[in-house]
Amino acid sequence: MVSAIKPFDPMNLYNQAIKKIESKGIRTTKQRRVLAKILFDKGNRHVSAEELYQDVKKEDRKISMATVYNTLKQFTNLGIIREVVVDQNKSLYCTNRKNHYHLYIEDEGKIIDIPTKNIDLNIASMPACLNLHNIDVIVRIRTLKEKNIN
Repeated sequence: MVSAIKPFDPMNLYNQAIKKIESKGIRTTKQRRVLAKILFDKGNRHVSAEELYQDVKKEDRKISMATVYNTLKQFTNLGIIREVVVDQNKSLYCTNRKNHYHLYIEDEGKIIDIPTKNIDLNIASMPACLNLHNIDVIVRIRTLKEKNIN
């Protein structure tokens, strides 16, 4: 499949990610570029390592599952993506780098962004020796099940 060549856009998420990797002195290997392209080409989204690996296979790329996990961890440490730990056995990776929270629909395994303005957090003032680094809010919900009325 041949796709149209897009003009270079230094502000798109993929190019921003590559610039951040390079600015930290990390090589932009072919695998890192491919994974960044797959992650960011679909806009803001939430993806598990397993889903990203399936996307890699659909693109007919030869990247191991271990490389996917390692690259996601590296991208998280660089601040390119955010890891959202939805339970002790599952993490999703969020490509939206704007400040926001998450709504997690547990029984569907689906996650939705919530703008920070929709949740009011009353955070006590910090001592002068501390700096608030980040706030992660995950609101967990379940769908209502139909009741059988006999």
